[in-house]
Amino acid sequence: MRRRPNPDSEANIRRIDTKARAKKQTHGFQVHFLRGTKVVTKMFSDSIYGGKEAARRAARKFRRTIVRRLPQRRFVGFR
Repeated sequence: MRRRPNPDSEANIRRIDTKARAKKQTHGFQVHFLRGTKVVTKMFSDSIYGGKEAARRAARKFRRTIVRRLPQRRFVGFR
């Protein structure tokens, strides 16, 4: 069975929402990059950033900053 994509997710930004019955609740956006051997990931929690939209704005700002610093993606394909 295929998982439905979260409509709040974007390129390199994932929306994390735990189920209501979970012992610990997590709500926020995770920025995730993989460039060669370098992995960059950071979580932007709704409660820390003052709500869903504020966390989304912070995640987008972080993504813009990181994209400038990381090297360009290299696609290695079949020849």
